[in-house]
Amino acid sequence: MYAKRVAWINASGLPTGAADAHASLRKVLGYLATEIVEEACAHVPVPRQAVGDDGLIADPQLRARIADVLRALAERSTPAP
Repeated sequence: MYAKRVAWINASGLPTGAADAHASLRKVLGYLATEIVEEACAHVPVPRQAVGDDGLIADPQLRARIADVLRALAERSTPAP
């Protein structure tokens, strides 16, 4: 992972949004000299009932938010034309 662009999606439904976990992850990623793509790091709470028996999220708003975050990472991860 050294010097790679990275991001994370936090799906936690907890009110704290796993802030302590993010701080720890940020520290570890700093040791690896990664470039954190801030606009691709997001808290997208996914309640259990939003995940179907097939393991997929059917809610269009949740899917759109996740797609936006992944798009932001992809845009920063590919070389400019």
